[in-house]
Amino acid sequence: MHPHVPPPSLTQQVSALRERLDSEFGTGHDRAERALVAHAHSHLAELERLTGALGGPAPSLADTTLLGDAEWDLVHDEVAWSAEMFRIFARAPQDGPLTLDQLPGALHPEDRHAVARLLTEALVDGRPIDAEFRLQLDDGTVRPVHCVGAPQLAEDGGVHAVWLALRAR
Repeated sequence: MHPHVPPPSLTQQVSALRERLDSEFGTGHDRAERALVAHAHSHLAELERLTGALGGPAPSLADTTLLGDAEWDLVHDEVAWSAEMFRIFARAPQDGPLTLDQLPGALHPEDRHAVARLLTEALVDGRPIDAEFRLQLDDGTVRPVHCVGAPQLAEDGGVHAVWLALRAR
């Protein structure tokens, strides 16, 4: 870099990342790639929010964003959660991750039907997931989340796993 040219600002860097993502991947070529592109866009939106707040007061703990991911392997009946997923669900790692059968119990009662429909569409029709819904934690706290995800298809075209990423405040 030339010594007389200032480095790009954080805002300019985030904009450049968004342009590169759009030019190289567009909306994605398959279901999994579309989910990853959507997840990347949600991260960039969060970066834009944070870089815009740098000049103002520091965000409070209540404004902290948690980003977690999980995969439910239907073939091997295994579940893998990131450490952030346990924080999002306010669940101790030693209690293990929730199975897909247990997941509705962690949702706000008003959102259970809609989320069940989204999961069914992903599992049966192979549709990607992009939705907002609410968790209801064991202590009664309601936590809004944004979810993107996609089914992972086996060679025979059937769904062998479901991957989800959650963003929560």
